[in-house]
Parts: sequence; structure tokens; C-alpha cells
Amino acid sequence: MNAFVRLFAMLSHPVQALYRHWLYRQSISISSSAMLHKLFEEKMPRKPLTDEERKLVMTIKNETTRLNRDNVTRTEAYFSFFQRHPEVHWAFLAHLVSRNGGWNMTDLKGSLVPVVVATEQIKPLFLFLERANTLIFHDAYPQLLLYEKSKEQKKKLFHLLPYFSVSAFMQPFWEHFYETKDAPVLTVALIINEQQYIQQRVVQHPFFQEQVIKTFPFLCQQWLGFNDVLIPYKSGRHVRLTGITVRDFADVSHRIEIGKALYGMLFYRNSLFQRVYHFACQTKHTGSRADFWPHIFSKTNDGGRIFSPTLSDAWPVMEHRFPDKRDWFYDLTILHEAERIPLMSHPSLTLHYADNLKKLQKIATATKQAMHS
Repeated sequence: MNAFVRLFAMLSHPVQALYRHWLYRQSISISSSAMLHKLFEEKMPRKPLTDEERKLVMTIKNETTRLNRDNVTRTEAYFSFFQRHPEVHWAFLAHLVSRNGGWNMTDLKGSLVPVVVATEQIKPLFLFLERANTLIFHDAYPQLLLYEKSKEQKKKLFHLLPYFSVSAFMQPFWEHFYETKDAPVLTVALIINEQQYIQQRVVQHPFFQEQVIKTFPFLCQQWLGFNDVLIPYKSGRHVRLTGITVRDFADVSHRIEIGKALYGMLFYRNSLFQRVYHFACQTKHTGSRADFWPHIFSKTNDGGRIFSPTLSDAWPVMEHRFPDKRDWFYDLTILHEAERIPLMSHPSLTLHYADNLKKLQKIATATKQAMHS
């Protein structure tokens, strides 16, 4: 079955298949097909809540809502959780990716992007980024808190996951993790789950398809490298960048592979992890790119450096509703994605990103000149 799935993927998405082949030049096995399928053999019936469980569900929902205020609170919540529970690797990965989400949001109100992107396209781009960011937190953070409560109470509480509308895909993985502390398998499961979760609700949503995914600015950003997932890390007194480029955000399989590659890069290269963690500890997330390169970016529009505002200065807090309770998970073929992760040496994106900035500055300058000619 796995061979058939891979063959079908190669025929239907040849570019992504080639990219996957390149990613997996060096990879490691983190689980087997037999082990993964065994996790799903036991049916887990849904039981009525006790009064104590009902209170716990409400407490977790309230805490999730409180911290799901904006990109800054979400990003910090992930990091705080990781510091309390460093065995849950996904929380740190989510923190770093969420930092990138915030930078992309504030770019839309900085001194470069608004010059080259039409005014009417700025708000939809922000809503796209914000909706994906808030949905992932809405789905994932209750899972993290339920694990925390399970540790505190010294008993598994994952039978409560359906009361947060979490996919049935996740309960077997949390049960397995509680018993084994198998961090790679849980991390990849969460990567798969969250990307599938936003695929239905954001990427395939008609509004975002029309207003964002199919627009020229969004496609240009991808192929010019402005959708790079940047991971800053300390190198002496300097902050350098590594990470990976996202070439096809609309493709859920591509995003899953990107997440797995980032995980392998961070957690299987200990020297890099320590330097990235050092940066995260020392650098509070504000949404401004001045957080990592204050010599190039400024949180105020001082006319010298590139203006990169904080999130609170760039965008108001948005109100969100979460009416869609659909479960994306309907068969086991997706499990093959949790068998291996690619191992990449971390590429230096420092010069690459600096070059992309220069390109964007040239485009912005040319656009301004054309507008005034």
C-alpha cells in the first residue's frame, strides 16, 4: 500500500516527488508501518464526562482562548510550554515557525512589502497568516495542556481529546508518547495533524484560494524566497540564519515534509539546537524582524533601517470563531508519513536572506520611481 501511495504521489505531483527524493537523500527511520498500524488497532470509545473532567475541559478551553489572543501570545505560549516540558519537541518547533508567521504579518505593514503589493491585497494576506496561526494554536494547545495535566495527575487523560474536537488521528499518538516518551513519532504526528487541519479550513477555503493562494504577489513571494522559514541562532556576538524554503505552501504534503525536515535539522543536530534555543531564551518575540537583525531592521520608521513594526503596532487583535468541527482523518494511508524523517545539514541562509532583502529593496525602489514618473 505504501509503495502505491508513493507511486501515485510521484505521478500526480512530479515536482514535489523530486523534492521529496532530494530531501530524503539522508534520512532515518523513526517508526515502522507495523508499529504505527498497531497504535490504531484498539478502538477508544467516547465516555460521558465526570464533573471533574468537565471542569478540566473548561479550564483548558479558557486557558487556550486567553493565550490565543494574537501571534505574540501564541508564540510565547509554545516556548513557555517547551521550557516546562522539553520532551515535547513539537512545542519548540511550533514556537520557531510561529515567530516566522509573526514576521510575515508585520512585513505587510513595513517599509517594503506595501510598496510592491497592492493595498487591497494586504489585508487578505494578513488574514490568511493570522487564520492559520490561530487555528493551529486552537487545535494544538489543548493537546499540550492535556498532556501537562496527565503528568500532574499521573494518569492518561487523552480520552478527553474529542471534547476539544481534536482529530481521532492524535489520541493513539499521545497515548503512545505518555508510555514511551517517543518524541520523534509524536512530533511528526503533530506536524501531519496541524497541516491537515489548516488545509481544509484555510488553504482550501474559497476566500483564501481567490484572494491569496492564486494571486501573483503570493506566488512571487514563494519563488523569490520570501517565504523562507528562518531559524535565527547565536554565533558569537552575531545572529545568523538557517532554515528552509517553502516553494508550494498550498501543497499539504510539501508543508509536512518541510516540518519534518526542520525537526530533523533542529533536534538531530545538537550544536544547532543549543544555539537556536539560546537565541529564543534571550530574544522576546515582538513580531518585528528587528528581534533578530536590529542592525538592518527598526521597530520605528526612522528612515535609515528597514521599517519592521511590532505586531501590536502593525495589526489589531482579531476575533476568531471555530465552528468547523470536521475531522480530516478518515483512513490509515497517511501513516507512512510518520515512518522516516529527512536529515539535512543546516544550510546557511544568512547571505541568502540578505540577498533577498536587496532584491525586494530594488523592486520597491523601482516601483516607487514608476509611480512618480
